[in-house]
Amino acid sequence: MNQVDYNMTKDINILLIDDSDVDNFINKAIISKEDNISQITTMTSGQDALKYLTGIVENTEAYPDVIFLDIKMPGMNGFEFLDEYQKMPDSITNHCKIYILSSSIDSIDSDKGKQYPVVRKHLTKPLAHHQIGNLLAED
Repeated sequence: MNQVDYNMTKDINILLIDDSDVDNFINKAIISKEDNISQITTMTSGQDALKYLTGIVENTEAYPDVIFLDIKMPGMNGFEFLDEYQKMPDSITNHCKIYILSSSIDSIDSDKGKQYPVVRKHLTKPLAHHQIGNLLAED
């Protein structure tokens, strides 16, 4: 499995997937304070995020390096997004680091997230409680 080297000299593209505009606004503000962030894209549904990713699959330069994914969303929840995401080409699924970012502290949700090899970690909202720089630098 090819993984991107996320040293902090690389400009980092972030994709936020959350149905809450307020959470997206806050998380974008928190992330934008980090060094080397080149782009932050927000999507308010799993369906829109999949369409976005499908649209850039041929443009590796546009791939998000990190995806923060809410799991409690109407229409397509985060786990349903992950089911579809895993069907995407390896070029994109091997590139992106996915973090579940949810208000849920239910161990069932955390355990379910661990079943997806593309998920790095389950984080609880708000994002401000986490060391973003450390997450972005993790292998």
